[in-house]
Amino acid sequence: MGPHPAVAAIRLAVRRVLHDILTEQPSTIDETSRVLVGDGVSRAPATGGTPHSPT
Repeated sequence: MGPHPAVAAIRLAVRRVLHDILTEQPSTIDETSRVLVGDGVSRAPATGGTPHSPT
């Protein structure tokens, strides 16, 4: 008997998300320095200043 259907669905969802993350090719460095928050708006991370601050 296999895993509960809910467990199998969660595993599949996690596998798909990890695959998307690993195969995603960012087009710019600026995009990789931003995070997606709950409302779907991309914002600079809370730490490390703004993405445009000098390094």
